[in-house]
Amino acid sequence: EEQWEQIADSISLAIRLAAHFGFDDKTLTSTNAIIPIAYFLKYHEISEDILHSSTQETNRNEIKQWLIRALLKRIFGGTPDNLYPVYRQIIKENDSIFPLPQLIERYSGSNKSLEFHSEDIEALLRVSYGSSFAFMLLSLFYSLNHDYEFHQDHIHPKKHFTQRKLESLGIDSLEKREAFIERFNRLPNLQLLQATPNMEKNSTMFDEWLSAANKDPIQLKQYKELHLIPLDQSLAFKDFIEFFDARENLIRTRLHHLLNVKQSTDKEDSIQ
Repeated sequence: EEQWEQIADSISLAIRLAAHFGFDDKTLTSTNAIIPIAYFLKYHEISEDILHSSTQETNRNEIKQWLIRALLKRIFGGTPDNLYPVYRQIIKENDSIFPLPQLIERYSGSNKSLEFHSEDIEALLRVSYGSSFAFMLLSLFYSLNHDYEFHQDHIHPKKHFTQRKLESLGIDSLEKREAFIERFNRLPNLQLLQATPNMEKNSTMFDEWLSAANKDPIQLKQYKELHLIPLDQSLAFKDFIEFFDARENLIRTRLHHLLNVKQSTDKEDSIQ
């Protein structure tokens, strides 16, 4: 009770930090995940510098990485109460840097593990539009250190993925139309856009919108690199399957790198 004012401030700051990463009430799938962040901020007496200061960049990166791992792995499901004493102790034992490596090591091989393996990556590649998991995965690719509203956006607009529309666009094969429809809602056809550009993009064909919005070749290349758009792949709608496969490979490689997983079929080769 004597510390409630400081505790409340730390909880509020932890929530603001999660919002700073782009999370909202729909994508922050466990509010309990705020507790370790708030405790870390309070114990090390970290102020609002955590939101913007360059001196706290490492902490922002480590906290964001931990938060996404914790939510993707659903470690706060079931009965998470036994997590908190261990988290408190590990936070106390380490310096003023959020102890992500130590937490990964402590729970390695347990049902509260923060580790990912190749088969986890393959499962994540199958997430669909609108899910909180899709937002979390996409947010890994971006530096969402802005207090903006971000939308999940279909790169190739969903409006075109009906049997009638596809046929009118020249996709004559029923098998190919079904392949288009099976893929359009999945992660390789999704990106994050700020609200205004997303509304401007609307249902415009992606190759047309991209060329109009990025007329400078350098700007176009930067956009593609930011959004993991294959540099040399045709972006024409008729080549959607080839685009999907190429971008899925880019995302797979990036996730293996970001989540520190070796690209191997051997489970034992996966690392923390």
